[in-house]
Amino acid sequence: MSSDETAKQDAVTEAATSETPTTVVATEVVATTEVAAETAPAEAAPAPDTAPAEATAESDAAAAPAPEVKKVQLKPTGGEDLKAVPTQDDISAAAAEMVVSPDGEVVQQAAATPRDAAIPVDIPTEVELGDLEDEIAAAMNAETEVAAKVENDPLSNELPDTGSRKEGIVQSIHGDDVFVDLGCRLPGLLQLRQFEGQPAPEVGKKINVTVSKVDENEGLITVNLRGGRARPGGNWDEVEKEQIVNCMVTGSNKGGLEVKIGSLRGFLPAGQVDLAYVESLDSYIGQKLEVKVTEVNPQKRNLVVSRRALLIEARKEMEAEFWEGLEADQEFEGKVKTLKDYGAFVDLGGADGFLHIGQISWTHIKHPSEVLAVGQEINVKVIKIDADSRKISLTMKGMGPNPWDSAANRYTPETIISGLVTKVTDFGAFIELEPGIEGLVHISELDYKRVRKVTDVCRVGQEVSAKILEFDLNRKRVSLSMKQLKEDPRIAEEAASDEELAKLNANRIPREQLKGGIGKPSSSGGGMFGNPGDFG
Repeated sequence: MSSDETAKQDAVTEAATSETPTTVVATEVVATTEVAAETAPAEAAPAPDTAPAEATAESDAAAAPAPEVKKVQLKPTGGEDLKAVPTQDDISAAAAEMVVSPDGEVVQQAAATPRDAAIPVDIPTEVELGDLEDEIAAAMNAETEVAAKVENDPLSNELPDTGSRKEGIVQSIHGDDVFVDLGCRLPGLLQLRQFEGQPAPEVGKKINVTVSKVDENEGLITVNLRGGRARPGGNWDEVEKEQIVNCMVTGSNKGGLEVKIGSLRGFLPAGQVDLAYVESLDSYIGQKLEVKVTEVNPQKRNLVVSRRALLIEARKEMEAEFWEGLEADQEFEGKVKTLKDYGAFVDLGGADGFLHIGQISWTHIKHPSEVLAVGQEINVKVIKIDADSRKISLTMKGMGPNPWDSAANRYTPETIISGLVTKVTDFGAFIELEPGIEGLVHISELDYKRVRKVTDVCRVGQEVSAKILEFDLNRKRVSLSMKQLKEDPRIAEEAASDEELAKLNANRIPREQLKGGIGKPSSSGGGMFGNPGDFG
């Protein structure tokens, strides 16, 4: 053992066995570079006798410059002296951190730093970040605004339903993929080939699409253009329920249509082909149809699709848009859907309207089938809207001019007209003057003689002539007479009576020529009848 180590060990032992109490808890750091530690006793113990070699080493150490050290005394906390008996670990730790000067005084190296002491570091209170600070603040504000927007708009986190129709904005185009912003947290993916025959997509352009598949795992929504179709391959994993696909009709049977989706065989039930029941399915063979997958079972190789489901969804969407812009006096080109005795129902493209039989034509008809046929396209006008009950009243005859507006100039009283008998009733017969205008011949104006039944004089479809008695534009009525075009038998009878009377009067003997007692006395001197004096 060297002399330095021997001196250090002796100093530690003396400090441990000294009667003077030693404070072993540091309570205050006097300076940043000073470490609190208790010094050894004031008087150092005399150096023990050593061998010449040790003395030589000790003298060499005394001759060498001693390390620069600082003496620091530990101060007791609360002004009380703490008495504690150091353990062997404490002695070893103190020996490791203490050195003995050549004078025998126990000191602590200035470079040593206590484990429990914290060295304060001056931190700048303000740092000028310049443009970087502005960019960080702007980014934090933008993030806050986006978070607030998402929080205030719960719909932004909602995903669209499969088969729903959305309006999106083209975000970007990468190869054959077109990414579309649908207004939700997942983008839409559209195949570029669906734009064949249409203008190419442009970034920022609005397009209408149909949701085909929502895949949250991949973070994408597969969409199709309206009229565009998905083209699954021959893998069953590429087809799933509610997916909208394109199919080719390859055949028909009693239950429906046989279809092919990519290389997969599927079935389209007859009741799912159209909105209404289709009697003959052969007309669909060879056609491409847009359908929705309703059942998929790869194990049984069962694939069922429906076209009617898509038609219903499309009709609901069209109906909502239709009612938003519907107004009175609007004109539509519709298709006759069904015919009833009292009118016809017309498909207007977003809703059905009702065309009453009285609004079909200005001409009187018995049944709508006389003018219309199922599937016929006609022009109609909206005359009444009931939004609560979703009813629309239509007119067909109102599309043309009203013949009554100019009829007053053509049908004046005493005018003789010709027309067909359109209707016969108990009180008279209706005669068509022109399409839209009819006149009534009352039963009393059919003939001069008494008429028991109208059919005794005229029948439906018979062409007759009549004289206009009255024209009432406000009531839209025309009174006619057929008998006034005939000779009145009463006049003939009166004429015959006068003629017979004249003949009778011509054959009469003048009164003056009569003999008897009714005239003046005759020139012959005969007496008057009843005058007895003349016969006396």
